[in-house]
Amino acid sequence: MTWVTLPAADARIQYIGRTYRSGTGVVFSHPGVTIRARFWGDALRMQLSDAGPGGEVGTNYFDVTVDGAAPRQLAVRSSESTYLLADGLEVGLHTVELVKRTESSVGPSTLVALEVHGELRDPPLRPGLRMEFIGDSVTCGYGADVALIPASPSWRAPGFTSKNENPRRGYAWLTAMKLGAEPVLVCYSGHGVYRNLDMSTSGLLPALYELAVPDHPAGWDFSRDPPDVMVINAGTNDAFAGSGTDAFLPDEASFKSAYRAFLARLRTLHPRAHIVCTLGSMTDGYKQREENGAATSVHVGQWITDLVVERQQQGDGRVYRHLMDVQNPGVDGVGEDWHPSAATHARMAEALSRFIADVVRP
Repeated sequence: MTWVTLPAADARIQYIGRTYRSGTGVVFSHPGVTIRARFWGDALRMQLSDAGPGGEVGTNYFDVTVDGAAPRQLAVRSSESTYLLADGLEVGLHTVELVKRTESSVGPSTLVALEVHGELRDPPLRPGLRMEFIGDSVTCGYGADVALIPASPSWRAPGFTSKNENPRRGYAWLTAMKLGAEPVLVCYSGHGVYRNLDMSTSGLLPALYELAVPDHPAGWDFSRDPPDVMVINAGTNDAFAGSGTDAFLPDEASFKSAYRAFLARLRTLHPRAHIVCTLGSMTDGYKQREENGAATSVHVGQWITDLVVERQQQGDGRVYRHLMDVQNPGVDGVGEDWHPSAATHARMAEALSRFIADVVRP
């Protein structure tokens, strides 16, 4: 056997999730993007160009799985270009799977080529059911590899580190696995429907949805792998934004207008898809402000319910509202920056998969 180099665009390399072809390879950045290769031989390497700046928050990580064994965590760096994925295998037919753990904020990656010590074969078959999850840090699996019990309500949770982001322990991935589906994640921490956590209004989730890779101009080809079921878990950042400002409470008209337009756009793009609207588990959308002895409150979760009912009354029978429980840090702990722990994600996935199986029935 000899080493054979195959470009990233080779049809025998399987991609799940959003990518686009550049002059140097195949570019991707969303967490959960999966690359699979099946080959006859005993070793596999990859050539990868990575744009992550490095350090605790800027290093991209992947899970590498060989023949279904437990995954191995792989850190990649802009200073390196070749990585050994499998070595010393018994000569035969093998499958290697590479799953991006980190999200777009950490930086995009470009697969340049695979190097096979042997011969590349056709990829494995894909599941028949396809699911797409649209959301923010909760959907990304932010901090999911950490679980700590808060000592008090004022306890300070540890901040983000890219090594602890893990979409495979997140509710979206787990839900798809329970339903025997193929998961695609379109998510970005801190981004909302009409305003982001930092109060900016650029790069909102409806705009990001149009792109193959956030912060890149290439649009996504919606004819590729259309989803059967879509789950929107958005609104957390719209609710949390505004601390210390006059816009502490989210604006109902602005949120509903943006969310309503996004639902209409998704229905245009995917006429037959089931669309599940949910929110959680860091909040159910309720927020209150006390001023001069008077309390004013809003409820983003109720707004989402209103919009789902509105679409249903307009004749859209394939849009649903799923109520997600708020996390219980004292029981299940929290991940980084008070994000859901793996135990909370497991509870979210159990409830969501049951709802889809019993109510949506794709």
